[in-house]
Amino acid sequence: MWRRNITSKYSNDYYLTVTTDCHNFQMSRGYIRSTLTREEEEFPIAYTIMAYKDSEMVERLLRAIYRPQNYYCIHVDKKAPEGFYLTISAIAQCFPNVFLTSKRIDVKWGQFSVLEPEIICMRELFRYKKWKYFINLTGQEFPLKTNYEIVKILKAFRGANSINGTIKYAYSSRWRGKKPPDGIRLVKGSVHIVANRDFVRFVLYNGVAYKFQSWTKGTEIPDETFFPSLNFNPQLGLKGTYKGNPDDVYEFIARYKIWSNTTGDVCDGVFVRGICILGTGDLPRLGQAKELFANKFYLHEDRLAIGCLEEKIFNDTRDVYMGVKVVNTSFYERLNFVQHQVE
Repeated sequence: MWRRNITSKYSNDYYLTVTTDCHNFQMSRGYIRSTLTREEEEFPIAYTIMAYKDSEMVERLLRAIYRPQNYYCIHVDKKAPEGFYLTISAIAQCFPNVFLTSKRIDVKWGQFSVLEPEIICMRELFRYKKWKYFINLTGQEFPLKTNYEIVKILKAFRGANSINGTIKYAYSSRWRGKKPPDGIRLVKGSVHIVANRDFVRFVLYNGVAYKFQSWTKGTEIPDETFFPSLNFNPQLGLKGTYKGNPDDVYEFIARYKIWSNTTGDVCDGVFVRGICILGTGDLPRLGQAKELFANKFYLHEDRLAIGCLEEKIFNDTRDVYMGVKVVNTSFYERLNFVQHQVE
């Protein structure tokens, strides 16, 4: 049977109790409170986490990616239970570089409300001037690389963005016959991105981006249009975006996902709304994956998978710090979107 559930002690009540002593919370949960290396210290990353359930999974994700030099913006869905919101708030208050959004959105699939919390977080993260790259996550994801590995990979990108997209499979019916502003070529893709700081600045403060964002509000599933279209319109002159056709050998490094309509990929878990809920049997493939993060996990279904990934991240972090492991970024340097970016 696929379910590998083990009862957890990490309830909302547990977190609300232990976070009354933040030092003890950080120590008991094993947070890394050092930058570890000079290279990591000089390359901070800005993260968003979109959360609506399972405080333990969100906390374990935060712990896996946490470093004191990074910045973390968490949005809790407005319709999430109050106990969940209070728990995530208590966890965030234990760290000077973790915060909840000043505004909560009632997120509804297919509407602008999916994209809106990302933009809110972008704006609130942008006040911190040091970070180099932006990565947005959900509470059901987990890293496949250590912070040091992510830094090395992002440096190998040389400013390029990892944002997927397609013109071939874009559904024109979503635009409802509306013509986009400024001659923007419409591209369908994912809301999950790895983007440089200039891309975020463009989203927040450029007039073309503002008009395009307003235009998407009258379309269907705007979160699958906004970021990808900006990334695949090189005439906008935005550094790090892609020069070519997104359907021409464009790799997506931001996420490892298994879709039910993808041939050849095996899912150890079950498919929920077309995507594989990853389990223990998927670990050998996850261990070899080139992507930075995996989507998605249900902790209540398979706790072992997350435990094993946590151990791998810990061991790899230790081995790099001790000089036992060397990170080779040659694969990432040769990626098509890195070689053919707007510079």
